[in-house]
Amino acid sequence: MFVFLLFMIIGCSNNSRKWQTTQSAINNSFKLQTGDIIVKDKLITDPISWLGHSSVMISDTQIGDFPMPGKDYYTISVNAWLNEPDRKVIVLRYPYFNEKFKKAFLKNVEQYGHGKYRISFFKENDTDFYCSKFVWFLYYKTAQDLGYKLDLDSNGGPIIFPYNFINSSNLEQIYL
Repeated sequence: MFVFLLFMIIGCSNNSRKWQTTQSAINNSFKLQTGDIIVKDKLITDPISWLGHSSVMISDTQIGDFPMPGKDYYTISVNAWLNEPDRKVIVLRYPYFNEKFKKAFLKNVEQYGHGKYRISFFKENDTDFYCSKFVWFLYYKTAQDLGYKLDLDSNGGPIIFPYNFINSSNLEQIYL
């Protein structure tokens, strides 16, 4: 059990991306776009954050989020969501997020954004979501609806963690 917990805390932490302050992200939030993925770093003092946290822009100013067990999906302004001075973030963008993709993506946000927070060991399950699975599923389902395959999970495992987005070759970092 200890080894598993240790892996969960430090796993997936190697990356070539540059962390930015939440204040920088707030100051430059006008650069964010629908579909951008924001990954928050881990806080060693907060066990709930040991796996990191991720969410997705569902408009140019709002985030759709599954925050934690016991809290279901909600939307929040990006500035309020980023208002954690002790955290750092990485902003990622899918380079092929065009108008056609955006339309299908927002349809999927509407369809799946009312779920309950539940841990699921199968990414393709469309009823149980947690923060990173919701983001992953929106992209997976949207690409599927458009006739192609897309997996933003950098290690391809059955569970997607926020840090798995950081090393995805399908995403580009946006510097704010």
